[in-house]
Amino acid sequence: MKRWKKVLVFFLAIIISLISIFFIWFRQREQLLNEVKVEPHAKTVTLFVPGYGGNRTSFGGVVSRLDRYNLGTFSERTYIKADGKFMQQKQHGFGDNSMVQLLFEDSRKPKKEVEQIYPYLQYLKTQGFDRMNLVGHSTGGPMSVAILTAYPNDPTIPKPEKLISIGGDFPLHPSSSYLASGEKLPRDLQVLAIAGNIWGHPTDGLVKETEVKAIEPVVKSYVESYQFRIIDGSPLTAFHFMLHENPEIDKMIAEFLWI
Repeated sequence: MKRWKKVLVFFLAIIISLISIFFIWFRQREQLLNEVKVEPHAKTVTLFVPGYGGNRTSFGGVVSRLDRYNLGTFSERTYIKADGKFMQQKQHGFGDNSMVQLLFEDSRKPKKEVEQIYPYLQYLKTQGFDRMNLVGHSTGGPMSVAILTAYPNDPTIPKPEKLISIGGDFPLHPSSSYLASGEKLPRDLQVLAIAGNIWGHPTDGLVKETEVKAIEPVVKSYVESYQFRIIDGSPLTAFHFMLHENPEIDKMIAEFLWI
């Protein structure tokens, strides 16, 4: 019995050590955010749109890190209900480079989510936000495009300024009807698409690079600018669900949105 206890303690010690090493390594990688200098944008709000079945972890780390390094203000976490009503969980309130983490009750029904978000967009306009940015991960990328094409030139919501799609699975998205309407996008919209490549292979483990790049024909002919970036690394940095836990992508987000 004592022998098994020793073995158990040994393996627990190894696990704790590995977790500690990973935590230290991750914190060290975060330090690159100290290099970023941004400009304040008081009248522009950035919405973080989760993917299929997204939850608090989907973008929680991103907005928390950007807030911690004084690049943006984690304003609130907003729950969009199935009937379009919304519940706000205040964090630091609206300020410079305001960020809102969105969560949807119908998190597996993208077409409905596009409709359900509309009242909240109208609310943001009443709060003094003239412009908005959208940052989407996975299905949240195509859904962000769908949101922008669903409400073109609508004066009751903030005007779209910038769009970032991270690991967006465009050919697989169920709201593809919206994606055929690139001409409805604002002409001055700026777009950034980011793909993960694991160890040089053109995939993040779930979404292929070609699927991420499928946004290009949707937007390129209609917007002010389009960029495509690749994150190449191990599964710890480039796997689909690690893309929103990668400080290098945090840096890309901050520099694209607020410089």
